[in-house]
Amino acid sequence: MQPPTASFGAFGGTGSVTVTVASGCAWTATSQANWITITSGAGGTGNGTVTYTVDLNLLGSRSGSLTVAGQTVTISQQGAL
Repeated sequence: MQPPTASFGAFGGTGSVTVTVASGCAWTATSQANWITITSGAGGTGNGTVTYTVDLNLLGSRSGSLTVAGQTVTISQQGAL
């Protein structure tokens, strides 16, 4: 997965992960946090891209993750407080 980590400010935003797998290999992507939403590329066969959004964070710093093709992508976000 590229990149394996991502950081966002309190306002959140959009990010993407590039999936590189063997041709014909199926994969899925799931969010492990309710404030990270996959907007496209929740699964595929072969190489692909997962796009996600990170919500506004009015509280303290937090960390969550995506599981993409069996790998963990760690997402950290600063808080407004």
